Amino acid sequence: MADRRASSIFVGGEWQDCASGTTIDVINPATGASIGAIAAGGRVDVDRAVTAATNALHDARLRWAPVARQDALLALARAIEAHGEEFAQLEMHDTGKPISNVRRVDVPQSAAGLRYFAGWATKLAGETMDLSVPGNWHACTLREPVGVVGQIIPWNYPLMGAAMKIGPALAAGCAVVLKPAELTSLSALRLADLLNECGVPPGMVNIVPGRGGEAGAALVDHPGVAKIAFTGSTMTGRQILRAASDQMKRVTVELGGKSPVIVLPDADLDAAAQSIAMGIFFNSGQTCSAGSRLLVHASVADRLVERIAKITSRMATGDPADPATLLGPVISDVQRDRIMGFVERATASGGRCYTGGVRPEGPGFFVPPTIMTDVRADMEIVREEVFGPVLAVLPFETTDLDEIAGLANDNDYGLSAYIWTRNISHALGLVKRIRSGTVRVNTSGGNDFAMPAGGVRLSGNGRENGRMGVEAYTEVKAVTIAL
Repeated sequence: MADRRASSIFVGGEWQDCASGTTIDVINPATGASIGAIAAGGRVDVDRAVTAATNALHDARLRWAPVARQDALLALARAIEAHGEEFAQLEMHDTGKPISNVRRVDVPQSAAGLRYFAGWATKLAGETMDLSVPGNWHACTLREPVGVVGQIIPWNYPLMGAAMKIGPALAAGCAVVLKPAELTSLSALRLADLLNECGVPPGMVNIVPGRGGEAGAALVDHPGVAKIAFTGSTMTGRQILRAASDQMKRVTVELGGKSPVIVLPDADLDAAAQSIAMGIFFNSGQTCSAGSRLLVHASVADRLVERIAKITSRMATGDPADPATLLGPVISDVQRDRIMGFVERATASGGRCYTGGVRPEGPGFFVPPTIMTDVRADMEIVREEVFGPVLAVLPFETTDLDEIAGLANDNDYGLSAYIWTRNISHALGLVKRIRSGTVRVNTSGGNDFAMPAGGVRLSGNGRENGRMGVEAYTEVKAVTIAL
């Protein structure tokens, strides 16, 4: 590992001290103990990073060809795999994720994402067209990098978040200033060590850790940043959109969700129960697309909830270093208090904890998998994003697709939705009626970097991943030449 002090930022291909010299403690969520520190970057550091990115972008326009961008991303993917266990250990201690989950999902998927985006570097192109106006013309479009981009990633999937942001930006030829979440910056900082040796020109990727209200706000406000890509809370997304509007800055925001899971009477209950349990409780519920509203037909509700509870009882919770552990802690004591507040208020309003709901004793920020029944559609726990291992169950009686879709759409979010039925007509009928960026039928999986990801309404705007996610980092220039 390159020589990096706790107060360092990565700018222009090298480690530099942050201007303030101050740091932020790194807390292990499984123990509550400090395991180190990161720099508390601020406005001066962001300005240095944007300057370095601007200079690198100017140089790279002539020398960093598409195939070189492709090769660099492929090399970075290989480097993540070569240091896979080191990244897994960093992620485990920094986030509280169970080591088995990080080894199986976060590390390999981060490498896979970079490989996917590498393929786009040589395939972005404009087009030619015939004009109808009188004259002899050559008309075409050029697809060019948008410029310096500011990227702000969340704390729930830090390594994957960095790969999903850096990959498409570099493939499109942009220069990056990345701000990792202040709670989970270690994997992004380790990734910085690999950039130079993987062929990424100095300054094309700069990493400035720090608090959102300082480093993040400075990045959004900076006039040298052409685009902001943010993943995180709806509240912060709103603030970013307002701040960026003064400069007409491009913004892509992937925000919160309160995703419905619709289970019709003919669904395969065993398959549904397994998928629903993993969909809400994996990563301790800290997934924006988690299916947290279970809308199930009353005729099968009791049987389905019983199955989910049985599966949940077998999910080992505890030490993330134990390969048998499936569920770790939530990210912080503040987040645990927030989650438990939702549960306690729902219980006080008549809800019942079918499982969980009790704050465990001992070290670490653990929240038990909780299934809430006897809740109403107007209750906070049904309408707001909890971002924890809490499933709200709402049985329904109707078989009318319009009414069922109305229940699913009765929310301000629109990130993901899930449908369980053996009837293809019902499935497709609901797909067309549900307002959501993603709809999955008879699965909670199918996540692939080839598929565009994003939401509608309070879940954000724009799309990441897929061709759309790469093209979001480009501008189209129209060219007309008189012959």
